[in-house]
Amino acid sequence: MDLIIKGGTVVSPYGRKQTDVMVDKGKIVAVGDASGFQAGRVVDATGKMVIPGGIDTHVHIESPYMGRFGGDDYYTASVAAAIGGTTTFIDFVKPSEGHTPMELAQKRISMAEERGAVVDFSFHIVLNKAAPEVFGAIKEMVAFGTPSFKMYTTTTKDGDIYALMEEIKKQGGLAFIHSENAGIIDYKVAQALSEGKTDYIYQALTRPNIVEQEAIQRMALFATKLGAAVFIAHVSTHEGAEICQAAKKKGLPVYAETCPHYLLFTEDKLRDAENGLLYIQSPPLRKEEDIDALWKALKNRSIHVTSTDHSSFPRFEKAMDLKKDENGNYIPEFNKVTNGVPGIEMRLPTLINGVSEGKLTWEELVYVNSYGAAKIFGFYPDKGLIEAGADADIVLVDPDKEVSITNAMLHMKVDYTVYEGLQYKGWPVMTIQKGVILAENGAFVGPKGHGKFIRRKLDPTILKTSDWS
Repeated sequence: MDLIIKGGTVVSPYGRKQTDVMVDKGKIVAVGDASGFQAGRVVDATGKMVIPGGIDTHVHIESPYMGRFGGDDYYTASVAAAIGGTTTFIDFVKPSEGHTPMELAQKRISMAEERGAVVDFSFHIVLNKAAPEVFGAIKEMVAFGTPSFKMYTTTTKDGDIYALMEEIKKQGGLAFIHSENAGIIDYKVAQALSEGKTDYIYQALTRPNIVEQEAIQRMALFATKLGAAVFIAHVSTHEGAEICQAAKKKGLPVYAETCPHYLLFTEDKLRDAENGLLYIQSPPLRKEEDIDALWKALKNRSIHVTSTDHSSFPRFEKAMDLKKDENGNYIPEFNKVTNGVPGIEMRLPTLINGVSEGKLTWEELVYVNSYGAAKIFGFYPDKGLIEAGADADIVLVDPDKEVSITNAMLHMKVDYTVYEGLQYKGWPVMTIQKGVILAENGAFVGPKGHGKFIRRKLDPTILKTSDWS
């Protein structure tokens, strides 16, 4: 064997067992007693939880936005991901006039490879209109291995979304939706600005819960009437969670993700005149009742996935359009702050701390950290479980390790963290990807360029019913 992990507690979504894991040539070859076997390296996992590598289904890397470029490239972001226990992520291919989705996807793949991404990666294809050439591209991209397609209810007309969803279903793909009601947002923002209300808190107050609730309900209705599957991005509200729970009870293929920042922070962070801009993203932060509902939805597996929506804009890019007062302080204007929060390193640690606080079990953590994403997005059976034949994507967690979080200890290329000062119990201490140790005790120790582009194929069952979950 290349590697044996001995004596840890191996966790699946449905149970745990103290045992050994044997790895050779990048694959798990056996889970069981390794006595009598030899390996190039033996890792003593006594007292550790041994879980599948994490899958982050929603990140933005090297994706310029209104003149902002962010601090991370594919190498630095993937290093941070690996240290945080993520072994696979899904980024986006955005439309560009005069270029086909295939051309743009090939360019993004080459960019990630040239930078030296250290974990595996895939892409969602962003669509913004219904047209014959777009329908042809959907078929082509499903065959290519990028069968998930993102749309924004804030920028794409309902008729186009409906038509695109219909074609995505026809081609065996999955619709991935940013769900907010643009009309209500426009009305509330205009109202606030007319009244001179520009403090950061108005990012939340102009996007009340109904903005998300209505859009999720509408997208779920579209999918149900079409007999299609839909995946809801970054659910932030208790109403959104309730829609997902109702769909799950009916066995409908309405899937969803939430993010660490929605599990931790309330909109009160936006009341900070100095640092409130750091917490601005869309959807905005919510209230305690929403946080509680999201944890419960993860626990009952009606929210199936966690992602970070990672956007590594440094402070100066967050504030690029803001003016300063005579003392050099930024003048708050919520509608001019660059949206996005850096977090690719903090997803699994936040879930681990949730286990420490009794909000999840280890089995539930495995489901929302990797298994749900692997099943829904077409990585399974290569990823998502520690079982013979799967990729040896494995994370060792010390459940007792206590950490006081500072930006200095993290590896995302940005000059702050919204997690600053939080106290966590439990932490990933080793990340293994396809049998290679990438990270150990908070340091990256793996080879540059280890990550590979993964072609995905969706399980037809996933697109018809959620009863599997």
